Amino acid sequence: MRITSYVRVAAVGAVLAYCLATQVQASGSGSTMVDNDMLQELKRMIEQQQAQIDKQAAEIAALKEQIGGTKEALASKADKESVKGIDKMVTSSLSNVNLSLYGHINKAAMYVNNGDTSKWYVVDNSNSQTRLGLRANVETVNDWNIGGRIEYGIVSNASSDVNQLNTDDATSTNFKLRWAEVSFRHDKYGKLSLGKGDSASNNSAEVDLSGTTVASYSGYSDMAGSSLWYEGRTDTLTNLEIGNVFSNFDGLSRTDRIRYDTPSFGGFSVATSANSGDAFDGALFYNRKFSGTELAAAIALANPGDIKTGVDSQVSGSISAMFPVGFNATFAAGGQDLDISGRDNPTNWWAKLGYQTKFYEAATTSFSIDYGETSDLAQDNDKLKSWAIAAVHNISDWGTEVYMAFRMHQLDRNGTDFDDIHVFWTGARVKF
Repeated sequence: MRITSYVRVAAVGAVLAYCLATQVQASGSGSTMVDNDMLQELKRMIEQQQAQIDKQAAEIAALKEQIGGTKEALASKADKESVKGIDKMVTSSLSNVNLSLYGHINKAAMYVNNGDTSKWYVVDNSNSQTRLGLRANVETVNDWNIGGRIEYGIVSNASSDVNQLNTDDATSTNFKLRWAEVSFRHDKYGKLSLGKGDSASNNSAEVDLSGTTVASYSGYSDMAGSSLWYEGRTDTLTNLEIGNVFSNFDGLSRTDRIRYDTPSFGGFSVATSANSGDAFDGALFYNRKFSGTELAAAIALANPGDIKTGVDSQVSGSISAMFPVGFNATFAAGGQDLDISGRDNPTNWWAKLGYQTKFYEAATTSFSIDYGETSDLAQDNDKLKSWAIAAVHNISDWGTEVYMAFRMHQLDRNGTDFDDIHVFWTGARVKF
């Protein structure tokens, strides 16, 4: 545009120069003045061209400003895209190995009243403690898959550790290894895992489709489990904790083991594991949907070996159903066969009823009520009774759950009068 304008000006200038030269020659041969009409026409043409140049200059300036704004918008978009794709920054030094970072943060405010004192705590929710993990995966030849996983719990002031005498910084180990394993999997032959991870029987007493497990589940001593019982008859704060008289007998937890899982056949699968502490276990799992109903279940038998002294064997199981209308039901039970002369074998059972709905499309809200009993754990004739109500609001697109729950514990023991322990908490879990 600017070059075209300059050409036009040059052309006008050339015409003007030619006309002036002609007039000068004419003047030399007898003419005494330049044609005024021609000069006025040339002046008009020059002014017209100048106005056009000024207009085009303004258009160029506006175009430059527009280009500058576009560059800023593109840069801003690029920044947002780089943040959105930040997970792609977690890469392996080996091109065929895929890495994924995962974890969540789970914090709550918890209130506990044991009949003598009331206290508030800011805690890490032990139902699903804060954690950070890394998974590695590579697809090899003939449909074999090699995997690796390492995960740490990153916990401060765990809800299962705080009590009336230990209110702050109650968790001695803030970093705890949860997983460190390698695995080999084939859709046809199953999966073999080696290292620290779930024993075959772990989670067998915790199958739960209610959607409220972050607030309340069968392992309810994770909610204020170190709180101390108050003996009202003698006005004494005892050293007996909730966790001393409760267990859901949920398998052998996570341990250094070798584990094998079969492929799923019609919703059924089997797992078995053994570790260097002479412990071994096996479990049967089921998970399937039919006619709009989801059903999940597990049952396990374990020999604790050196992990739990005085225990010959342990059994645990649970079953949960989610119905199309949102109602759900869960049941869990377990017990131990003790190698202690004269002692009754401890048992536990627990049941939950729940309802799940959507008040708006982006979130699911779940409600539940549960009740359970543990008998003869710390000593014969002990009976712990516990019930709870819970609500969880899950905004899945944000990876966020907001929850609250209230739980009451009652302990019956011969010759004592323990006050009930009441616990309330509210908090949030953010996944990534």
